Amino acid sequence: MKHYILISLFLFVFSFAFAVVVGGSPTFAQDGTGDVGSEVVTGDDVSQLIETLEDDQSREKFVSDLKSLVAQQKKQEEEQAIAPLTEAIGVRASVSQAVQNYEAFLDDNNLSSSLVSQFVGSSIAMLIALGFFLGVRKMSRKIIKVVDKLSQKIGVKLSRISVYTNVLQFVLKLLILAMTVYTLGKIWSLDFIDQFFESEQMRAFLGTSFTVLFVAFVAAVIWEAVGIYLSYMFKQADSQNQTRVKTLLPIVRNVVMIAVFILFGLVLLSEVGINVTPLLAGAGVIGVAIGFGAQTMVKDFLSGFTIILEDLFRVGDVVTLGGHTGQVEQITLRKVQLRDVAGIVYTVPFSEITTIQNLTKDFSYFVANIGVSYNIDTDKVYDVLAQVDEDLRKDEVYGPLILEPLEIQGVDQFGDNAVVIKARLKTVPIKQWYVGREFNRRMKHAFDKAGIEIPFPQRTVTVVQGGTAPLAALEAAAD
Repeated sequence: MKHYILISLFLFVFSFAFAVVVGGSPTFAQDGTGDVGSEVVTGDDVSQLIETLEDDQSREKFVSDLKSLVAQQKKQEEEQAIAPLTEAIGVRASVSQAVQNYEAFLDDNNLSSSLVSQFVGSSIAMLIALGFFLGVRKMSRKIIKVVDKLSQKIGVKLSRISVYTNVLQFVLKLLILAMTVYTLGKIWSLDFIDQFFESEQMRAFLGTSFTVLFVAFVAAVIWEAVGIYLSYMFKQADSQNQTRVKTLLPIVRNVVMIAVFILFGLVLLSEVGINVTPLLAGAGVIGVAIGFGAQTMVKDFLSGFTIILEDLFRVGDVVTLGGHTGQVEQITLRKVQLRDVAGIVYTVPFSEITTIQNLTKDFSYFVANIGVSYNIDTDKVYDVLAQVDEDLRKDEVYGPLILEPLEIQGVDQFGDNAVVIKARLKTVPIKQWYVGREFNRRMKHAFDKAGIEIPFPQRTVTVVQGGTAPLAALEAAAD
């Protein structure tokens, strides 16, 4: 106890001396109104504080007063904090004012004064409700027609508009039904309906519901506007950049969706009265923990962002990644999905990609290694290949796919049983195999007509009996 008193006294004297040295006589808020007033600390005040700290009851009361002061200050800070978004723009106040005005309108007209007025008022209320129901349906149909015309004009299909109109119809019809029930309850003086609709809980529920609907409406408008803009960009892209836009569009859309979901999710939590500050702090801690524990995933994101930004490959390209070759079907921020000729799907994380082999970047080549017999004149082979290429480029189907005439690079090597001539044909991306198969077919027919032999391996099989003279000799061709 003595140590506690000495420490408290030391802290007070040190604070007093520091205040005198730095700023002159210290001041304290001492008036009962809560306003700040200045009083000079005297020796009597110090003596009174020492007596308070020495007495157990006085000290407990002093500590309790300090706690009350801290709690009051915290409450004032919360009241002075920035109001939620919908309160700042007056959504809750507008809803509350509309409810009060409608209640005052029903009370002023006093439709429950007689049985005739009750029947007349009920009939009018139900007719108005029916008119609103029909008006909501007609409005939804008109919105769909306007949106259809807009989608045809900009060339973007707005497929989710029917979902939004159905939700809007449900909300408006539910609101009309509730107002009709409340109006009939007031007309027929049904106390349980009045107590239910005019309770503080119902008012709070209405305010929160309209707040949530307003925030959801703003989020949906922003999300759809971004989606329409991105889709419009995709439609306006020329044929050369369509694959790049097709690659980037899902990624950008997912990033925007996550950002909108997090942002408006926090706004909704704030509107319903949940303090989001601890959530933000906890999310920061969780993010740091995930960053340390999921380094491979972070590496996937960074590598994927770099690869996509540098446009090393796109959706639809045929590439070799991680030892697998296939056509790119999907690209996310973490992985690439390939599908090979056999239909097998390979999923390759970006962190495992060290070398990228893009077989269809901007253009493609069909490379042909053509083997002919040693007794064939190679110049004659060149002429036949040039004629095949010329006929192929004149074809209506294959001609537009060929970018340049056949490039005959010459005699590439002398094999065991053939002279190998290398040639290549430049085509549009991904069409090298399609054009190459037709080129091979026509080349085979042309070689047959020109008497150019394509050699094939031969094998002689000798059957002997008892290690002496052969009984038979057979020749067989091996493909």
